[in-house]
Amino acid sequence: MLDKSSFYKKKIIIFDLDGTIVDLDVDWKYLKNILRNRYHAKYKEYCEFRSISDCLNQIVKKKDEEELLEIFKIVEDFEIKTIDKTKPINEVISFIKNISNIPFLNNIKLAIFSLNTRKTIIQALKLFNVSNRFDFIIGKEDVRYWKPNPEGLLKIRSFFGVETEDMIYFGDTERDLITGKNANIDSVLIYDLIEFIVNNYNF
Repeated sequence: MLDKSSFYKKKIIIFDLDGTIVDLDVDWKYLKNILRNRYHAKYKEYCEFRSISDCLNQIVKKKDEEELLEIFKIVEDFEIKTIDKTKPINEVISFIKNISNIPFLNNIKLAIFSLNTRKTIIQALKLFNVSNRFDFIIGKEDVRYWKPNPEGLLKIRSFFGVETEDMIYFGDTERDLITGKNANIDSVLIYDLIEFIVNNYNF
């Protein structure tokens, strides 16, 4: 259960984006079909694309940076196309906006580690006037190994010059929890934070 002690000595709060701060309106199944067909046409082999990251990992293994950049652009365009339909997760948005008013969190820094592209992250945050609250963002194109690989979390740790115990990561999936564990960083489902907010604050 999340409580005040969960934030003891924390210096950095890290959030996932989709399903955590906002809900994007993206047809991921359709996008995966597009990328699956592209992968097969280019490499003459199949990738299941159970997740986009799975096949990005395969492209990294092939050392095809040019194709990787093309995939990032396709994903970004697909995400941005429906960005205006993004819905806020209201409790989390309110928490972010009011975090400086919470005494034990008023000096904390905020970051994002997401599998969405950087442009999507920034545009989504701007929609709900919280983009200026974040000190550092890691998007899909900022790493070469994706969740549950902890590369993004470790980059955030390096950027702030902190220890793993100084950080806490909120996401909406089991993969997020595993990613935090792989980085030796406390990771918590966003639903626990929402419950904590609802029970303790009336923003």
